[in-house]
Amino acid sequence: MIPHLPSPPLPLRGLRILIPRGGDLGEALREKIIERGGIPTVAPLLETVAPSDASALAAAVARWNAGAYDWMVVTSATTASVLQRAGARAQPGAKTAVVGPVTAAAMQLVGFRIHVIPGRDFSGDGLAVSLLAAIPSGDRGARILLPVSELADTRLERALRDAGQEVDRVGAYSTAPAPEIPGLRATIAGGGIDVVLVTSGSAARAVSARLTPIPSTTRLAAIGRPTAGALLSAGLRADVVAELSTTDGLLDAVSSEFLAEHEAASSAAGAPTTLDPSPLSGDPS
Repeated sequence: MIPHLPSPPLPLRGLRILIPRGGDLGEALREKIIERGGIPTVAPLLETVAPSDASALAAAVARWNAGAYDWMVVTSATTASVLQRAGARAQPGAKTAVVGPVTAAAMQLVGFRIHVIPGRDFSGDGLAVSLLAAIPSGDRGARILLPVSELADTRLERALRDAGQEVDRVGAYSTAPAPEIPGLRATIAGGGIDVVLVTSGSAARAVSARLTPIPSTTRLAAIGRPTAGALLSAGLRADVVAELSTTDGLLDAVSSEFLAEHEAASSAAGAPTTLDPSPLSGDPS
C-alpha cells in the first residue's frame, strides 16, 4: 500500500502580500508566505491594548481559578496570551472550547486542554453549534466564561444564552490604531501590493480606515465569511474568501485565485492550459 502523503502547500511565488497584523499571527503568516515563495510585508494596523475595565477581567479569572465555571470559551489566540498574563489556570473540573486551530494551539501553549473545536466552520456560529452539541441535552444552565475583545459582536453570546446557558462575557482586551507606517498607503495606492490579508473584523475596519483607496489590482483576502462580511460593512470587497478559516486555508485560497487567473490568461493567449504553478509574478528573491 502506498502511504498517504500530505499535499504540498500551494505556491505564492512572487506575490507581494501585506500582513496588517503584528505579533505571533503576523510572524506565523510571514514565515508561511516565505515558505510558499511569496514576498511578505508585515505592517500592523492595530495593536492590542488593555480592556477598559481591567478589574472585571481580573475578577473573572479569579472566579475561573476558584472553579466557578463549567466552560471557558475562547475565540482568539490573543485571548490566550491575555489569560496567561492574568493568571488563568486550567481547572480539572472545567472544559475549554475554542473557535479554531490557531486558538487551540495558543491555549494549549499556555496549559489548557481543548475539549471542543468546530470541525470546519471556524467562526462564532460554528463554535456555538459545536459547544451546544457537547453539552448534554437537558443540561441547561452551564456556567460559561466568555473572555473576548471588547469590540467583538454578540452573536456567540446570544446563541449560547438562547440555548439556556449562563454566559459571563468579559472584555479581555481591546485594539487601538498602531503607529502610522510611512509610505504604506502610497505603496498600496501605487499598486505595490498584490494581496492584503484580512484576518478579523477589526482588521477589516482598520484596512478601510487606514489603507483606502485600494486599487482594483490589489486583492483583499478574508479568512472566512464573517470577515468578508465585515469588509462589506466597511465598504470594501472581499476578492478572496477562505473556505477553511485558518492561516493555511487563507493562503491556499489566495494561491488558488491567482493560479486560476494565470491559467485563464494563458488560455486566452493561446498558451497550453497545463500550468506550471511556480512562475506567478516574478522572483521573490
